[in-house]
Amino acid sequence: MTTTQAATEAAAANTPGPGAEREFTVKARSQRQQIVRRFLRNKVGMTGLVVFVLLLVFGFGGPLVYTTDYGTLNSGAQSVPPGVDGYPLGSDAIGRDLLAGLMQGVQRSLFIVLLFIVIALPLGLLVGALAGYYGKWVDSLLMRFVDLILTVPLLVVLIVVATNFPGSRTPLGVGIILGLFGWLDLARIVRSQFLSLREKEYVEAAHAMGASDKRIIFKHLIPNALGSLIVWTTLAAATAIILEASLTYLGFGVNGANQTSLGRLVSDGVQATTTRPWLFYFPGITLLVIVLSINLIGDGIRDAFDPSNRRVRS
Repeated sequence: MTTTQAATEAAAANTPGPGAEREFTVKARSQRQQIVRRFLRNKVGMTGLVVFVLLLVFGFGGPLVYTTDYGTLNSGAQSVPPGVDGYPLGSDAIGRDLLAGLMQGVQRSLFIVLLFIVIALPLGLLVGALAGYYGKWVDSLLMRFVDLILTVPLLVVLIVVATNFPGSRTPLGVGIILGLFGWLDLARIVRSQFLSLREKEYVEAAHAMGASDKRIIFKHLIPNALGSLIVWTTLAAATAIILEASLTYLGFGVNGANQTSLGRLVSDGVQATTTRPWLFYFPGITLLVIVLSINLIGDGIRDAFDPSNRRVRS
């Protein structure tokens, strides 16, 4: 018997007959894996993520390659158009490089957003969780406080605070101000989620087993409200960038000597739109792209957590 014949007979022996059942292994995916898989297959969300990552590389990695300092003034290169005298995006009226300014602006704006999220997320989560879980007088007290602040437009509150504290007109100060007054809508979202979740069977079971309120909130309720929290984070981040730009445009935002942000660049360039349009359009387009990418990421995350909104296979 040759080697080929032996291999053929061995394969035939291992092949199940017509009546034999074949075994299939089905690997179950966890809920987290399904969410990640749906997001990775979401073209809108992935497009926003790729664009946002590229902006991060531009803002934080670009200065390692393009080493020109934005604070450097060149009296011999004032209002230079893009592509002239070694200025890829041109220069402003006092000879500062706009490309270096854009890199610094992306850094500062994203720093403001990060600080805003770090402050607003815990505050909104704490107030909303306490109001939604305990209800009764706790809910009434906290929500009436939230409603009282919401009666005044947020931008007006921010302007009043920035006016009374002139030293806060830095990226750090603006981020803190936005964070201290940007958690109100999150508190209402978390409250509504907790009012529904606290009536679920697994919460009643946890109560019956003697679990503490702290454990129920952090181990059962918050993880089940995670989808809403993540979506709020992405949408609030885009809102924070717009608010920072609005404050700066009105003269109450970032106002340091050698510090800038995208809002500051747009504010400085809007007065030169007709004579030096590059000072307005380049920062404005960058600002819009950041906001758009964050919104696309938020849409993708929302669809990943709630696939019923759109038909996305898991």
